[in-house]
Amino acid sequence: MSSSSFDDVLMSLQGVQNSTKLLQLLIEVKERVDVDCANSNDNITKIRESGSFKQIISSLQTSKERIIKLSLSILGHCCLDVNCAREMVTRYGILSNLNQLLIRYPKEDSINGRVFKIVGNLCQHKYQWTNNIIDKEPEIVIHIVKFLNGLVEEENGEVSEATVTMGVRSLRELLCRETLETLVVTYGVPRTLGTLLIKYGTIWQATEQGDGVVLNIIKGLHEFSRYTYYPSILDMRNTGKGDSIVYLSKILFVAPLQVAKIVMNVLRISQSEADLPLLEIFDSIVKVLRDESIIQEFNSTCEDCIRGLCYLLDYPENRENEKFVESIPVLMTVLKGLTFENNRKIECCLLILSTLNKCTNRNNLITAQINSNAVTVLTEKIKLIVGAVQPLNFIHNCNTKKTHFVARFKGNKKLKLSDDCESSSSSDEEFVQLSNLRYNYSPGSSNNSVLSWTSALSPLPSPQPQFAGGSETSGSGDYFPVCSEFDDNDVCLPLVEPEPKDSDDSQSFNVDSYSRRQIKKIFLKKILDLLKTYVRINPPITQFEAPDLLLGLIRSSGYFDWAQRESRVEIGQIVCKIFESDDYLLPLMKTDFIPYVCDYTGDPVNPWCSKCRGFQEISKIVINKISERAESDGGKGDIAHKLLRGDIETKQQLALVIPYIIRDRCILLELMLDSGGLEILMQLLKDDSPLQNKCIQALCVLASKRLCIPNPQHLYIPNKNADEPPLPSTVVTFKLDDGSLVSADRDLLSKKSDFFARLLDGDFKESCQDVITLPNVAKKALVYLLQFMNCDIDKDVYSDLDLHTHLDVIALCDRFLLEDCIMYLTNHVWKFRLRCDTIPTIYNWSMKSRTNLLRTECVTFALVGYILDQDRFEMFKKLFELGYIEELLGDIKELLVRYLSGRKSDTAREK
Repeated sequence: MSSSSFDDVLMSLQGVQNSTKLLQLLIEVKERVDVDCANSNDNITKIRESGSFKQIISSLQTSKERIIKLSLSILGHCCLDVNCAREMVTRYGILSNLNQLLIRYPKEDSINGRVFKIVGNLCQHKYQWTNNIIDKEPEIVIHIVKFLNGLVEEENGEVSEATVTMGVRSLRELLCRETLETLVVTYGVPRTLGTLLIKYGTIWQATEQGDGVVLNIIKGLHEFSRYTYYPSILDMRNTGKGDSIVYLSKILFVAPLQVAKIVMNVLRISQSEADLPLLEIFDSIVKVLRDESIIQEFNSTCEDCIRGLCYLLDYPENRENEKFVESIPVLMTVLKGLTFENNRKIECCLLILSTLNKCTNRNNLITAQINSNAVTVLTEKIKLIVGAVQPLNFIHNCNTKKTHFVARFKGNKKLKLSDDCESSSSSDEEFVQLSNLRYNYSPGSSNNSVLSWTSALSPLPSPQPQFAGGSETSGSGDYFPVCSEFDDNDVCLPLVEPEPKDSDDSQSFNVDSYSRRQIKKIFLKKILDLLKTYVRINPPITQFEAPDLLLGLIRSSGYFDWAQRESRVEIGQIVCKIFESDDYLLPLMKTDFIPYVCDYTGDPVNPWCSKCRGFQEISKIVINKISERAESDGGKGDIAHKLLRGDIETKQQLALVIPYIIRDRCILLELMLDSGGLEILMQLLKDDSPLQNKCIQALCVLASKRLCIPNPQHLYIPNKNADEPPLPSTVVTFKLDDGSLVSADRDLLSKKSDFFARLLDGDFKESCQDVITLPNVAKKALVYLLQFMNCDIDKDVYSDLDLHTHLDVIALCDRFLLEDCIMYLTNHVWKFRLRCDTIPTIYNWSMKSRTNLLRTECVTFALVGYILDQDRFEMFKKLFELGYIEELLGDIKELLVRYLSGRKSDTAREK
């Protein structure tokens, strides 16, 4: 039906006289205002603006029941709009018409149900018409109560569940602070609801049917229990069928959370636990949650049981009860079993964390958490949030332009939280895309929020200082660092007493209203609050030995920018508190934790990335604390004892970590030389084992950061000033092995080289020959050497001569005793030719030529040169493949011992 045809229907409705035609028009109108219609709201507005409510309400006076039912259905939809409701009540007097209908059809199921629905919908508008109904049309309320009481006595015949639900809902919507006393004292509504609860609860127990009716009755009782009004509690406990509050324990699993709220509200009002089924409810909920299959299934009953148990623990008086301590292991098991695959599970995880934070004011509650492996469970949750702890498997992907970073702060006095700092790495799973669903409220449904199903939390990649990648593209051009359901009615609404202060924000927490980055921050904050409690426990608990927890904490600092610096400080304080105990030092030294953290302490790949700077800041705090503990008398003694007396595996693990954390010269020398740490590393380097690469990294750290061995590329050795080359006077010709001839200046050779001076001007027979045979000399190398001898060698000039020829020239210089040339050419190799791919070639040449030139420099560069780890591992692999394993190990050890001994003598002189 088009818009114009609907206007025609409304026009026809104005003057219709025939009941058949009226019925047809009402059917068309109902179709257009139904919630399934796309333009229902616009059509309702057209009805109001056209004044058609007058005809629809007047049709209620007809004797045709079908017309009455259609008109009531239309009015029920339309009165959800506040403007329509206002016109119906004030202009067209719908309340009197509804009263007359109830008088005419006191027991007709369908008509009563539709009238109850309209009453409930009208009362939704901020108590606007609640007082109006009770003051001006009290007969409507009287009829609703009488109708529901008749259900108990079975005077009304067959009544549908929908009608009962609408009747209970209408009484619930009529309740407000101003109408409470009237509804309780005058009409006895709580007693009626309590009676209905027992009646329909008994049916549900026997047949497991009618749970919708029971749920709405429980909601009605909960609304009355929220008010601090004792007569309403008395009515609930003194119904014609017994105590409805006590009966709640028998139908607990219809709505565990609502039942828990009712019992706690009644307890707070009556101040007595006598006859209240509090412990029975607690035991039943705990029994359900102990079933792991229920947690895996995670149905609505499981969710409500979790919320109900957390609600019970929200109250300090319950937490003081030893019986409730049994719930702590159950909560830990549930938290461990819950994943982040949908919003409902996320909310339950947050609720449990909030509850556990409240259970830290008593030692028995804390002990119960620790005994339930709380730290291990929290570690797994941190890993779900920040990702697996593999810091070296990361490519830094961020925009490196400084202007983008600075632009975020221009014109902004305050930094706002942004979700643009998320990773777009293809290796990450997309974090849950939380949507805020809007929906039309259905009078017969629960008022709990609708939650969307979502995917898992994405892991955050960790920074690797050695690599840098491209920038992430964005249409906005902003900076992108990438390493870089609950009711609101949870507490009593007092008439005299204030609301309890022990209410929790998480009871009204809705995941849909938060961004994914904010949710991660909330998780991490709650976990940090728990860990701050655990680290203060004496004696220290062994669960903190897990490196995954500490690495996860360090990586979590990336979620807090400078505006939340206090959270980073808290992370540093937690880690430092852990390392105040000597119990954790040796266990962590046996893991990869310390090398991983040291990767973070280097200069960030992108100095403008706040996340990288956060990692660097917190990692330095951690390493400094570990170093302080390791260099203390107790730490130093424990490490030395294990190096001397421990098993071989422990010795290897400790030796691999010592270079990262020992900064004091004296202690380093004692552990490396006196306690045998260096020997252990050299043996690991020799063995072709999985620890060989780690050993290479440890030796590099020892050489570069601890011993500060200079990089050969940065050394400068001045060359001697060369004299002006003399003009050639006499010429000598050299005959090589291949028969080629090379001519040279005889006088220049005699002047530059003692070898040629004795050969050409001494007593040898070659002094009288014009053609001299030179064996084992390559022509290319000799020609270059002769040309080089005619040059000024005081200036460093890069030569594009291939490396092998360059090395042959150095060998000739050594053979012909050309010291100045050797110094210049080797200096040239240091500055321009030392690379990870040339080191094996140069070292092999040094050994084969037996000159030993550049041998030490190759070893030094291999240890302290700026080389990526994978390239360094490959370089050492090629060095070992040369076959000079013992010589190579001896060179490395000699170099390190020389610097260690030098430091030792320096330290002795300082003393």
